[in-house]
Amino acid sequence: MADRLLDFTLFNPPDVSLRKIPEPLVSWLVKPNASSFCQQAGPKDGFVSRPEGCVYWQLQASQCTIVTTGQTTHSQLGHLLVHCLEAR
Repeated sequence: MADRLLDFTLFNPPDVSLRKIPEPLVSWLVKPNASSFCQQAGPKDGFVSRPEGCVYWQLQASQCTIVTTGQTTHSQLGHLLVHCLEAR
């Protein structure tokens, strides 16, 4: 079984015209309980959780906060960043 954190497939980032947050200010936090941290964090306009991390965003401020556990991958950060850009 493939480790989904080691996803090296190429993809095209969403076109700027399709992004809800075209140029976000991105912060990265490391928390042992990443998913529950995003559920409780505020203020936020939305969030997406994955087993190993999450991201939440504020549309008006054009900000995203990526939260991962102490062990993550570049792939995980990339997936969360795309959710940030699309705000979904």
